[in-house]
Amino acid sequence: MPEMPKPRKLRRFFTVQPLQDSPADLWLEPSETHHLKDSIRLKPGDSCLVTDGEGREAEALIHEFSKDGRARLQIVRISSAKEPENQGIRLRLVLAMLRKGKTDLLVEKAQELGVFELWPIFSEHCEIKVAEEKAGKMVDRWNRIAHEASKQSGALRAIRVAAPRDFKEAILAVPADEPLVIFHPSRDAIGFPEWIAGLQASKSRPEILTLFIGPEGGFSEAEIDWARWKRKEKNFFLVSLGEVLFKADTAFIGVVAALSFSGIA
Repeated sequence: MPEMPKPRKLRRFFTVQPLQDSPADLWLEPSETHHLKDSIRLKPGDSCLVTDGEGREAEALIHEFSKDGRARLQIVRISSAKEPENQGIRLRLVLAMLRKGKTDLLVEKAQELGVFELWPIFSEHCEIKVAEEKAGKMVDRWNRIAHEASKQSGALRAIRVAAPRDFKEAILAVPADEPLVIFHPSRDAIGFPEWIAGLQASKSRPEILTLFIGPEGGFSEAEIDWARWKRKEKNFFLVSLGEVLFKADTAFIGVVAALSFSGIA
């Protein structure tokens, strides 16, 4: 007997409208419609998937394309992401701003590795400075990168990318009852293997873990001292990655991957 043709895998698109609040019809944004119509070459009557980045996905039928560059979809069925029984710690990564290409890449990798939130920050040794009027466009670009990465990886939740803020603002924004970890080469820092072993052995893991990763020059001693004083040593950890001085992007990917593949995150 001839083999039955395999069903075509439905392509996924992103909507800014929460699916739980959506009516039977949904209009895709022009950028997603351009991808659907001109790149994938789908047409009215074809099926696709649409996700809102908050854990919900819907199967939909394409009805029509409007003159203003939007696609009208009819929602067929909505499903939600199933949370694993042994859900790991959610990671909030606080990353010193790097050059444009490097930060863009790390947003993509953070999405692929399942990071919960990403806070770009400015610190004393930061490589770049960003004018306030340009910050909004940067965040929009990072969110587009995250959404594209979520579609390609099949993840139903998109990372939350915040607007750039100052190092001290970020320290103050972390709740006092949540662990705050700064990766910094210091004599009194905990070694990474020891720290990660402690997390694995702990019977009461935190829901959210906030990790600060500095720029190429690292955080300044003044910043470390201020953060230590402000937190009053409570839920405050300095962690060292060893004697090798990693570049910021290498440290970022290595730390997140280790936490993810170890089952901690």
